Amino acid sequence: MKRGETEIEAVIAELVAVGLGGLNPTAAQLRALMAADRDGPLQFLNLLAYHPQARYPAGHEMAARGLSGEQAYALYGAHALAHVTRRGGRLILYNGVEQDIIGDGSGGWDQVAIMQYPNTEAFVDMIRDPDYSTALVHRDAGLARTAVFVTRPLVPRG
Repeated sequence: MKRGETEIEAVIAELVAVGLGGLNPTAAQLRALMAADRDGPLQFLNLLAYHPQARYPAGHEMAARGLSGEQAYALYGAHALAHVTRRGGRLILYNGVEQDIIGDGSGGWDQVAIMQYPNTEAFVDMIRDPDYSTALVHRDAGLARTAVFVTRPLVPRG
Protein backbone atom coordinates (compact mmCIF):
# COMPACT_ATOMS: atom_id res chain seq x y z
CA MET A 1 0.00 0.00 0.00
CA LYS A 2 1.88 3.03 -1.25
CA ARG A 3 1.39 5.94 1.13
CA GLY A 4 1.66 9.57 0.22
CA GLU A 5 3.82 11.96 2.22
CA THR A 6 0.81 13.34 4.11
CA GLU A 7 -0.32 9.89 5.20
CA ILE A 8 3.23 8.92 6.22
CA GLU A 9 3.47 12.02 8.40
CA ALA A 10 0.07 11.23 9.95
CA VAL A 11 1.25 7.71 10.89
CA ILE A 12 4.45 9.10 12.39
CA ALA A 13 2.46 11.67 14.39
CA GLU A 14 0.24 8.85 15.69
CA LEU A 15 3.29 6.83 16.79
CA VAL A 16 4.81 9.72 18.75
CA ALA A 17 2.64 8.61 21.69
CA VAL A 18 4.46 5.26 21.71
CA GLY A 19 7.81 7.01 21.47
CA LEU A 20 10.30 7.37 18.67
CA GLY A 21 14.01 6.66 18.81
CA GLY A 22 15.91 4.69 21.43
CA LEU A 23 14.38 1.23 21.37
CA ASN A 24 11.85 2.38 18.75
CA PRO A 25 12.51 3.47 15.17
CA THR A 26 13.19 7.17 14.71
CA ALA A 27 10.77 9.28 12.67
CA ALA A 28 13.31 9.30 9.82
CA GLN A 29 13.64 5.50 9.88
CA LEU A 30 9.86 5.02 9.82
CA ARG A 31 9.49 7.58 7.06
CA ALA A 32 12.08 5.75 4.92
CA LEU A 33 10.48 2.35 5.60
CA MET A 34 6.98 3.51 4.66
CA ALA A 35 8.16 5.48 1.63
CA ALA A 36 9.98 2.40 0.29
CA ASP A 37 6.79 0.31 0.75
CA ARG A 38 8.56 -3.00 0.16
CA ASP A 39 6.77 -6.20 -0.75
CA GLY A 40 8.10 -9.22 1.04
CA PRO A 41 8.99 -11.37 2.40
CA LEU A 42 10.98 -9.00 4.59
CA GLN A 43 13.07 -10.38 7.38
CA PHE A 44 13.86 -8.12 10.31
CA LEU A 45 17.15 -9.11 11.96
CA ASN A 46 17.03 -8.17 15.66
CA LEU A 47 20.20 -7.99 17.77
CA LEU A 48 19.27 -8.07 21.45
CA ALA A 49 21.24 -7.15 24.59
CA TYR A 50 19.48 -7.40 27.95
CA HIS A 51 19.74 -5.66 31.29
CA PRO A 52 20.82 -8.08 34.03
CA GLN A 53 17.64 -7.07 35.92
CA ALA A 54 14.49 -5.82 34.23
CA ARG A 55 13.95 -2.07 34.60
CA TYR A 56 10.22 -1.53 34.90
CA PRO A 57 8.91 1.97 35.64
CA ALA A 58 8.52 2.76 39.35
CA GLY A 59 5.15 1.58 40.57
CA HIS A 60 4.60 -0.87 37.69
CA GLU A 61 3.07 -4.15 38.86
CA MET A 62 6.08 -6.09 37.53
CA ALA A 63 8.73 -3.86 39.13
CA ALA A 64 9.00 -5.91 42.33
CA ARG A 65 9.04 -9.32 40.63
CA GLY A 66 12.81 -9.41 40.18
CA LEU A 67 12.72 -10.56 36.57
CA SER A 68 15.85 -10.59 34.47
CA GLY A 69 15.92 -8.46 31.36
CA GLU A 70 15.69 -11.61 29.27
CA GLN A 71 12.57 -12.74 31.17
CA ALA A 72 10.90 -9.35 30.70
CA TYR A 73 11.70 -9.41 26.99
CA ALA A 74 10.22 -12.92 26.72
CA LEU A 75 6.89 -11.50 27.96
CA TYR A 76 7.04 -8.91 25.17
CA GLY A 77 8.17 -11.52 22.63
CA ALA A 78 5.22 -13.84 23.19
CA HIS A 79 2.77 -10.95 22.82
CA ALA A 80 4.55 -9.55 19.75
CA LEU A 81 4.75 -12.95 18.04
CA ALA A 82 0.98 -13.32 18.26
CA HIS A 83 0.65 -9.97 16.47
CA VAL A 84 3.19 -10.93 13.82
CA THR A 85 1.50 -14.24 13.00
CA ARG A 86 -1.92 -12.58 12.89
CA ARG A 87 -0.56 -10.43 10.06
CA GLY A 88 0.90 -13.34 8.08
CA GLY A 89 4.42 -13.18 9.51
CA ARG A 90 6.47 -15.73 11.38
CA LEU A 91 9.49 -16.22 13.56
CA ILE A 92 12.37 -17.51 11.43
CA LEU A 93 15.13 -17.69 14.05
CA TYR A 94 15.53 -17.04 17.78
CA ASN A 95 18.99 -17.95 19.07
CA GLY A 96 21.29 -17.23 21.96
CA VAL A 97 24.67 -15.74 21.07
CA GLU A 98 27.42 -18.11 22.20
CA GLN A 99 30.48 -16.08 21.22
CA ASP A 100 31.94 -13.55 18.81
CA ILE A 101 34.15 -15.30 16.29
CA ILE A 102 34.84 -12.47 13.84
CA GLY A 103 35.06 -8.82 14.75
CA ASP A 104 36.43 -6.85 17.64
CA GLY A 105 34.21 -8.47 20.27
CA SER A 106 32.47 -5.23 21.16
CA GLY A 107 29.01 -6.47 20.14
CA GLY A 108 27.89 -7.81 23.48
CA TRP A 109 24.67 -9.26 22.05
CA ASP A 110 22.76 -11.85 24.08
CA GLN A 111 20.36 -13.12 21.42
CA VAL A 112 19.44 -12.70 17.77
CA ALA A 113 16.00 -13.07 16.24
CA ILE A 114 14.72 -12.93 12.68
CA MET A 115 11.06 -12.08 12.24
CA GLN A 116 9.53 -12.34 8.77
CA TYR A 117 6.75 -10.03 7.59
CA PRO A 118 4.86 -10.41 4.31
CA ASN A 119 5.44 -6.71 3.53
CA THR A 120 6.05 -3.28 5.05
CA GLU A 121 2.34 -2.77 5.68
CA ALA A 122 2.18 -5.77 8.05
CA PHE A 123 4.90 -4.29 10.24
CA VAL A 124 3.41 -0.78 10.21
CA ASP A 125 -0.04 -2.16 11.01
CA MET A 126 1.40 -4.05 13.98
CA ILE A 127 3.24 -1.11 15.52
CA ARG A 128 0.08 1.02 15.19
CA ASP A 129 -2.04 -1.56 17.05
CA PRO A 130 -2.81 -0.36 20.60
CA ASP A 131 -2.89 -3.95 21.89
CA TYR A 132 0.65 -4.54 20.58
CA SER A 133 1.77 -1.35 22.32
CA THR A 134 0.67 -2.68 25.71
CA ALA A 135 3.61 -5.13 25.69
CA LEU A 136 6.26 -2.49 24.96
CA VAL A 137 6.73 -1.93 28.69
CA HIS A 138 8.22 -5.45 28.91
CA ARG A 139 10.48 -4.89 25.91
CA ASP A 140 11.69 -1.59 27.30
CA ALA A 141 12.25 -3.08 30.78
CA GLY A 142 14.30 -5.93 29.37
CA LEU A 143 16.42 -4.46 26.61
CA ALA A 144 19.62 -2.61 27.36
CA ARG A 145 20.04 -2.01 23.63
CA THR A 146 19.00 -3.36 20.28
CA ALA A 147 19.63 -3.01 16.57
CA VAL A 148 17.10 -4.03 13.94
CA PHE A 149 17.83 -4.38 10.24
CA VAL A 150 15.24 -4.78 7.48
CA THR A 151 16.55 -7.46 5.13
CA ARG A 152 15.30 -9.32 2.07
CA PRO A 153 16.25 -12.88 1.12
CA LEU A 154 18.69 -12.98 -1.79
CA VAL A 155 18.60 -16.73 -2.36
CA PRO A 156 15.27 -18.27 -3.30
CA ARG A 157 14.01 -20.95 -0.93
CA GLY A 158 14.07 -24.34 -2.54
